[in-house]
Amino acid sequence: MKTHRHKKASRQFSFAFESFGVKVRIQTWHKEVTDEIEARLDRIIPAALYKKIEPEKAAHVLSIGCRHADEYVIYRGRRQLSFGQNWENVLKYFDWQIRLTIAEFARERVFLHAGVVGWKGKAIIIPAKSFQGKTTLVKTLTRMGAQYYSDEYAVLDAEGYVHPFPKMLSIRGFDDPYRQIDYPVESLGGKAGTVPLPVGLILLTEYQSGAEWEPQILSDGNGVMELLSHTIPIRYKPKFSLKVLNKTVNRAIIVKTKRGEAEDFATSLLSFFENKAL
Repeated sequence: MKTHRHKKASRQFSFAFESFGVKVRIQTWHKEVTDEIEARLDRIIPAALYKKIEPEKAAHVLSIGCRHADEYVIYRGRRQLSFGQNWENVLKYFDWQIRLTIAEFARERVFLHAGVVGWKGKAIIIPAKSFQGKTTLVKTLTRMGAQYYSDEYAVLDAEGYVHPFPKMLSIRGFDDPYRQIDYPVESLGGKAGTVPLPVGLILLTEYQSGAEWEPQILSDGNGVMELLSHTIPIRYKPKFSLKVLNKTVNRAIIVKTKRGEAEDFATSLLSFFENKAL
């Protein structure tokens, strides 16, 4: 675990960037820490989706400070979000807060907590919370030839088209069931999507040992209700979020089913998708 020598800060060190119209300043008590976060920014946000800006132009501030000799503290503005002693865990949480800030306040976009792949010109969105297996399913689908769009966010525009957010896939379980390791999709035999796609299918699913493919097709209204808990900016822009959700479900099939092992399920899913949505 990397550690940093804590000392009372005489100044703040910062950099800033803009992504989806959201202007964020990152600041810490130590230049080495700021440089480390800036160097890993391409791992946090896909490089094509942000640009550097002057720090004074930022509207949102995320910072890491230190409260005791062995404790790091994370803030958004003046609000304390979390604290911890393990630097690797602190960085992982800080990465997530950076992406979450973009997802909450993005201009003219609605972010869903979901995995996304493209298949033959249409998108499959897989809304799910963490630890529900969406990354495993996305990884399996990309290995079968689907284009990788994201394992964390479905980024929808005002017309309900989904845009690429191809961050590295965060895969758990290689050496610890809770520890994530980030992999470029290309290293897993996949290929990232590059253009916006209409949504062909929204898959509401969670893993259940031994479950078989038994799709229940939902109405548009029920589909929107199911998506609300996965809609990141619903508190900040409810009217726009609902407009986008309605446009998205109007052209998509919404399916709900339990799933068993990812490979068998993915085969059934793509077969269903080709028969019903293409």
